[in-house]
Formats: sequence, structure tokens, C-alpha cells
Amino acid sequence: MKLLNPTARRSAAVLAGVLLLSSVTACGGSGQAASAVDKSTLTIGVESDSASFGFDPLRVSDAQRQFFEGLYDNLMTLQADGSVGPGLATGFSYNADNTVLTLTLKQGVTFTDGSTLDAALVKANFDRRTDPALSAYSAIAKGGAQEVTSVDVVSPTQVSLTFAKAQPGFEKNLASTLGMIVGKSGAADTASLAAKPDGSGPYTLDASTVKGNKYVLQKNDKSADAAKYPYSKIVFSVIQDPQARANALVSGQVDVAQLTSPTVDFAKSKGVGVSQIGGTVNTMISFDKTGKTSLAFASEKVRQAFQYAINRQALVDALHKGDIAAWNALPKDSAGFTAALNTQFAYDPAKAKSLLAEAGYANGFEFTIVASATTQTDLQAVQKDLAAVGITMQVKMATSTDEAFAAVATTPLGYAPLSWDNPVGLMYGAILSGFTNVQKATDDQLSAATGEAAAAKDDAAQKAALTKLNTRLVESGWMIPLYEALTNQGYNTKKIKQVEFAGTNAYPLLSSYAPAN
Repeated sequence: MKLLNPTARRSAAVLAGVLLLSSVTACGGSGQAASAVDKSTLTIGVESDSASFGFDPLRVSDAQRQFFEGLYDNLMTLQADGSVGPGLATGFSYNADNTVLTLTLKQGVTFTDGSTLDAALVKANFDRRTDPALSAYSAIAKGGAQEVTSVDVVSPTQVSLTFAKAQPGFEKNLASTLGMIVGKSGAADTASLAAKPDGSGPYTLDASTVKGNKYVLQKNDKSADAAKYPYSKIVFSVIQDPQARANALVSGQVDVAQLTSPTVDFAKSKGVGVSQIGGTVNTMISFDKTGKTSLAFASEKVRQAFQYAINRQALVDALHKGDIAAWNALPKDSAGFTAALNTQFAYDPAKAKSLLAEAGYANGFEFTIVASATTQTDLQAVQKDLAAVGITMQVKMATSTDEAFAAVATTPLGYAPLSWDNPVGLMYGAILSGFTNVQKATDDQLSAATGEAAAAKDDAAQKAALTKLNTRLVESGWMIPLYEALTNQGYNTKKIKQVEFAGTNAYPLLSSYAPAN
């Protein structure tokens, strides 16, 4: 039996990407509040609805991990240095050919429904992998690259996962949302998770929560790990508008906030601290590759035309100074990044028009994209580039959260920030399967490259597979990258210590936020 080492290298799956955001207005202010440090409450300003799909952690991606790690425990945990350490599983072992992983479970863990952790509960959770709505489980479902063929109770404190093929290092994936465990009632009645969580995490959901507006978490006295979290209460305040979010931070309405590049200088000028990390590519995502919502999008040449039609560098110069124009789907520091794409798909409106003509759209076509306050300005800039080659993109502002998230099925194209900390996880959880591909389009090259990346046994094999994946995502037009953004976490220096990221993960650990004194 191998005991988990907190310094072990990780490759935890990160399924990032919130498509469109709900709308909340926050008041502005002219300086950080000078009130005494309040160690009882931490308020985090976030750009998206933390629980848009309810409180089932397996229906979300790692963009929501920070919120859900307050309510649920993982079988493995992401550590402050980016490595993987023990969680609900205290140890693990593999059989000789790495096709069976056996986990040893912590004892004395209680869920909000009163149930306790045991091997049968873990099995009940993983047996939910047949549900196609659970994006976190898509990689381990039947046909997935990390398919789990059976889950077996070895003893009350041991459970084994049997894979369709060797999966060395799979335990690292259990530090993502894939490894979050739901209590007995929630696992048996999954519909109940739409309204209330059923976890064993360090916090519980408070009744003062207002869905889509604010989520209030209170310290869970039954959690042995609650002491690792400094604050008695954590509030996730949903503030869609970037400037309103920055204003809320400056005025002291929130203690920590996600900042966009245009608001960083403003926040810094008001004395706000800002921590930064790269790796997030803001990408237009082809939701529809089959022509169901817009016939033109069924053509790969049409989707390629978008790559040539958009002046990315002009977009960055005008709206995102300090960020990086992107022609690669994967970020610059990724193993799969290739400079060749920068020149292959360089701005070329004439090429875009030629491709449209070859696809039968010499006179262009029209479609609608749904926007939010966060994406509106970028989309309006792109709108002009597309119009120049004959593509009319109508930009419609979402009137509700439901409309925003329904756009994946009702419109052909979306726009979202994607974090590629673990490309395999993102591909299986959101791109090949999950919420960005409700039309269930297939691409043999993308599937093959993702499978190769999942099975890679060394860095060279991983680089080769990810390069294929990155190239095909762009060539196919499944992804239309625009720019790579720095992730900016602003924080009130009078109340909060400098924010630190967990390795290369764009979302700090909830436990990492701490009072300034």
C-alpha cells in the first residue's frame, strides 16, 4: 500500500471554462475600506454563478472547484504547491499491470445527510458514471479514455477501480471534481442535489444563499479538516460586470475578486494587491459542428475562415494590453504549444473569404451569439472583423442565467476562458463530451490525440500527443482562440495575505486565503 505523499507530482484534471455569466450590479467606491480586519467572514467576488447547475459537483468543471471544495471533500487533494496529497483516501496501490487501483479510505467522515464514508458509498458515487450529464465522469464512463469497467468493495474501508486499460497515475485525477464524493442520500436521489448539497466538506450551505447572486458557506463543525480554513463564513458574491467587480473590491464590499486585465491598473492604483498567473486562453468555441443551429457551422472550411478573419493582435492592443494574442488553443507554456500555428493562421481576410466561397458561402451568412457584460466588448470587436469578410454575427445580451447557459444548445458559437492545466481532463469533461458539445459531434483526430495524451508514459509522448491535439483543435475550428490572459486575483491587502496559486492552477485553493494579520 502506497501512502500519499503531499509533494508528489500532480496532473489533476482541470476542466475550466464558464461560458456565459449571470448579471449582478455592485456599487463602486473610491478606496479600500479601512475597517478592522474581520477574521470571521471572507467575501469573494466571482464572475460567474457558482452553482448554475445546482450542487452536484460532478456536473461542473474545475472553474467551479474553488466553490465546491468548500462543500465537498475529494478522494485526493490538491496541495498548495500544486502536488497531490491525501484526502478521503489515505493511501492507494495498483496491481502489477496498473489496471486496478485500490483506495484505502479515511474513517469517521460524516456527510450533511448523516451518512458516513465507506467503500460502498464510494462505489455508489462512481456507479453514477453512466449518467451522461456528469461531465466530471465523462473520461471514466464507457468508451472514455480512462474507462472504469467496475468498482468493487474490497472491505468497508477499501474500494477498487478496474480500468479497461492500464491507468498508471490515475489517482492524480481524483484531486479534481472527478474525485468529489457525494453523501448517501445525494448519490441515491441525484435530483435532490439541484437544490441542496450533500457533502462532507469544511463548510455547509447557509439558508441566506440567493442562487445566482450570493452563496453563503458556514463552517462545518463536523469536518475534521475545517480547522485548515481560517474563516467561519465564506460568501461567494456573483458580480458579472468586470468593472463592478473591481469597484466592489476597491470599496471593501468584497475581500478577494477575479479581475480582468483592463481593471488591474485601476485596482492597483487604489492600493489593491494583485496576484497573477498565465495559462488561460480566451477562446471562441464552436458549440455546433453539425449544422443544427446554423448550417454553415457544419463546414470545417467555414470554421477555419473564422481563424483567418479575426485580427487577434489588434484585439489585444485595444482591449487586453499585457495579455498575449493567441493562435494556439493551448497556452504558450503548454507542452503542446507550436509556434507554427501563429503563422499558419495569421490574420488574412482574403483567405477567410476564399474559404467561405469554397464552402458555398461566397455571400456570407448570419448567426447569433449570446453575450454577457464580460464578453460583450470583445465580441463587438470580433463582430467588425467578421463583417469585413461577409459573416454577420448578431450579438445578443443574455437576459438571464438560464438563457446564457442554454446557448450551448441554441447557438452555434460561444466565447469563454479555458484553463488547460490538464488538457485531457478538459477535453473529456467539456470539449469532446460535456457542455460544449451537446450536439455530440465527433472528430476522430481529436479523440485519438486525447487518448494518446491520456496514455502517454513520458514527457516526449505527452508533448507529441498534445501538439497533435492543439493543432487539430485549431485546424478543425472546434476552437477559435483569441488571446491568452493572465489570471488576476485582486485582494484587499488590509485584510488578506498575498494570494498564491496552487502550482499552475488558475484557481487558488479555498484554504489558501488567510487574514493579513
